[in-house]
Amino acid sequence: MDQPPRHRLRLPAIIISVVAVLAIFAAGILVGGHPQASGLTRLPSGIRGAVLGAGSDSLAADIENELKSGYYTPVDTTTMTRASIDGMLASLHDPYTYYLDPPEYAAMQRETQGLYVGVGIQVLERGTDAVIGTVFADGPAHSAGLAKGDVITAVNGVVMVGKPLNTVTNAIRGTKGTPVTVTVRTPTGAAVTAHMVRTELHLELVETSMHTIAGHRIGVIRLLEFDQGAAAAVRQAATSLAARGATGLVLDLRGNPGGLVDEAVDVVGAFVPKRSPVVTTVGLHDPRQELKTTSSPVTTLPLVVLVDRYSASASEIVSGALRDDGRAILVGQKTFGKAVVQRTVTLPNGGALHYTIARYLTPKGLDLNHKGLLPNIVVSATPEGALDPGLARAVQAAAAGR
Repeated sequence: MDQPPRHRLRLPAIIISVVAVLAIFAAGILVGGHPQASGLTRLPSGIRGAVLGAGSDSLAADIENELKSGYYTPVDTTTMTRASIDGMLASLHDPYTYYLDPPEYAAMQRETQGLYVGVGIQVLERGTDAVIGTVFADGPAHSAGLAKGDVITAVNGVVMVGKPLNTVTNAIRGTKGTPVTVTVRTPTGAAVTAHMVRTELHLELVETSMHTIAGHRIGVIRLLEFDQGAAAAVRQAATSLAARGATGLVLDLRGNPGGLVDEAVDVVGAFVPKRSPVVTTVGLHDPRQELKTTSSPVTTLPLVVLVDRYSASASEIVSGALRDDGRAILVGQKTFGKAVVQRTVTLPNGGALHYTIARYLTPKGLDLNHKGLLPNIVVSATPEGALDPGLARAVQAAAAGR
């Protein structure tokens, strides 16, 4: 790696890709991610040959040269090379292993710092659909009337039904000031087309609120992503809510696709003793590694973690660690079930290879992959409102000291 390891978790995405666009990737070691399949940049020959096998690079060059000199129409070798890269990685049958061309990689690096160019929506994968999970206030999508639960069916007239999530988010992303048209199917079945202009947005990672139940003041911390600064924001929010008289806390990770593992470890550290185990990674080429908290907790208030089926990767690491520790109970729906680790390696051409290197286990050894975490208190899916049933049940549990 060219940089110190950074860990990241993400839904395929569910997982959640944010089209603010909120696609969360990071240089270094990550847990999660989603497939990337756009762009026309050649993978450096050394990398391509290493992945394809001995002699494969010369074979590819021989075929390319033969086609350039003998094919009956002009050959776009750049497109052909990208197709071969995507096909090579697709043969792994791993949606979390993909190639980022230089512009995609540059956008990813900006986005992990909370800066996005898009329309202000978070997009989740639900089966074969790309569904809007969050519409951010003051963004183009909010002004255009797009809403949570809308299924994206087309972007700029190109059908997106059944397409990989990254294809959808890449189509919505673009240059600041450029137009984009998104067609959705609402929960009622109506088709709505929104004409928007992409803009630069800054994502506030944490939202807080205070609720009173039976005389108890319960602070709610909603964490949207595990981007850089997430843990610091959670620690500050917990400290502030406690100072305002909170007698219990709810950490709301619903719809959170994950992000940087380092941030996940530090979020856990805001609530449990220093050097507490958080997650163990296991891989063929990487030694077994147990990650532990490195900081002291900011509060001992009763804690409830609120999750749903879109809570993935880093969200599941945090939820699993806090529950295994006995520090919190989980309320909501069974989580997504994403428990593999990725590394992002910068390539000589300015692009990057993002690939799976390990799986992860909770402190008690639970493998969540394709299984997820079942909450202690199950609450069926409900639309979020001022105080929806899921949040209401979490607040009630926190007020009761869990």
